[in-house]
Amino acid sequence: MIVLVCLESPEPSRASRAALSLARQLANVQIVALSAGGPVASASLELARQGGAHRVIHFDEPALDRADFFTLGMVLAEAARHIGATLVIAGEHSDNEGQGLVPAALAHHLGAPIVARVQNVERSTAADDAVVLTVRAGGRKNRIEMALPLVLSTAIAPDAAPVGGQSARPGVETITFAQLGLDHSRVVPRPDLLGTRVPLSAPRIQHKSFDEVAQMLLRR
Repeated sequence: MIVLVCLESPEPSRASRAALSLARQLANVQIVALSAGGPVASASLELARQGGAHRVIHFDEPALDRADFFTLGMVLAEAARHIGATLVIAGEHSDNEGQGLVPAALAHHLGAPIVARVQNVERSTAADDAVVLTVRAGGRKNRIEMALPLVLSTAIAPDAAPVGGQSARPGVETITFAQLGLDHSRVVPRPDLLGTRVPLSAPRIQHKSFDEVAQMLLRR
């Protein structure tokens, strides 16, 4: 099984770190860490090299630095197909914007179900193409078995295993739009989070004096 872990660039969010820790819970899998955009020498890629990934891939496309969530989801889904990953794990949301839309867009383009707030994942003992998930819902922990392909997102887990401790560090591979058969015209820029403030024009209101208001009330 090939597991793709999506890390934000250039700095990994706390949820991204939890996603890498979640992937490390799986036995007998190949973990591929992917960071889209940003510099090659980034904290995300270094985290992946130290944190148990068997392959580390940098999506070498500067246009992705300002791409919107739907574009990022499309690109990550194409990368998952290219790599042959059947399980994709991503952080639920970034530390800054925190919208959490990229994992959903990724699942949409990949045509796979998505399960959010996953706290634990393990290989199924009944089928090779399935995993058993632990998720929290309704104040309770639930275990569910789901078939692959599948997209998982995880929030910050207080009991996540610390990332690190790998002796052999893989080199950083690169991937481009050309390798995936994508065109740069499909990249949609991300709009400003709060948009642009446009002042509204309103007519000036002439307020009457206290004496004028008092006279109007007395006439009634």
